[in-house]
Amino acid sequence: MRTPFLALALAAVLALPAFADERGREVEAFLREYTRLWNAGDAATITEKVYRFDTPGATSTKAGLEAEFARLKSQGYDHSEIRSVEGCLLTADRAMVEMRYTRLKTDGTAMPPAERAGLYMLRKFPEGWRITQLIGMGAGSDLACKSLAE
Repeated sequence: MRTPFLALALAAVLALPAFADERGREVEAFLREYTRLWNAGDAATITEKVYRFDTPGATSTKAGLEAEFARLKSQGYDHSEIRSVEGCLLTADRAMVEMRYTRLKTDGTAMPPAERAGLYMLRKFPEGWRITQLIGMGAGSDLACKSLAE
């Protein structure tokens, strides 16, 4: 039942125009820090302090994430550059963040596709915000979300 609700909520949110949401700045900063750790190849910190997936996958472990970094590097990957990051609070302990970014190779060219977009679902635990779901989006998708009142 949760998955159909999430799909409907996501479809409604993607249909709205984007706008800034001041209450989402904390989770936006969290995603910027995540990207910094990603660019540093810090699998240990990411898996310990960033990820807490609802459904763990191969990259939710240190070894799995290290393998993903190695795979990307074998294709010439150097780092990711954020194009934009927009977040909102759904409740006091749940948030959504849309991040648009480009993966760049060591020669400065973009890895295809040149523009990427991801929707990150976050939850606040006693130790802080954690990414609980990651949903790939088409680069042409638009997310709009306004934080709910406390």
